Amino acid sequence: MVKMGKTQLAAATVLSVILMGGLAACSKQQQTEASDTTQSVTAEAGSAMAGVGSAVADAVTPDTPQDFVTKVYNANDLEIESSKLALKTSKNKDILAFAKKMVADHTKAGTAFKAAAGKATGVTIPAAIDDGTKGKLDDLTGKTGDEFDQAYVHLQKDAHKDAVNLFDSYARNGTDASLKTFAADTLPTLQAHKDMIDKM
Repeated sequence: MVKMGKTQLAAATVLSVILMGGLAACSKQQQTEASDTTQSVTAEAGSAMAGVGSAVADAVTPDTPQDFVTKVYNANDLEIESSKLALKTSKNKDILAFAKKMVADHTKAGTAFKAAAGKATGVTIPAAIDDGTKGKLDDLTGKTGDEFDQAYVHLQKDAHKDAVNLFDSYARNGTDASLKTFAADTLPTLQAHKDMIDKM
């Protein structure tokens, strides 16, 4: 067995303390990093779940009867007036056939809508379209030829996507019985329109 002098023993003791301190520091640093990582992941997960919760809340929160009536009025008028414009402006036979169907189907839907709104409590059908709807019609009015056809098809795709979502949501979650029935009865027609325009 090798005997160590006092100097060697002291040096070994100091080295041991340094090594132990270093290991403790590394361990503490690793624990801190692990803790930070866990907190970061937890925070991100919490944020993601909050986003999901918000989306779910939005999905299941129905429009009020008045909101639904206002949106339907503007959407239906947009369909009819833009399609009447298409019948005057377009030369494309597919667009003309679609526009003719839109005028007929949405005029019929408008009659059913007024009857349903008349039975609903505390709602008022707007006297005129809103500025957003008017702006879309004004924008379409200034176009001709292929530019008009493309703009009309794009408008109809967006309008029917929104309409299907609106009617589907109210048919499932609406609070007024007459408007819910109207939404459920009209939804298949709107879905058929969407399928038609999506192919154009």
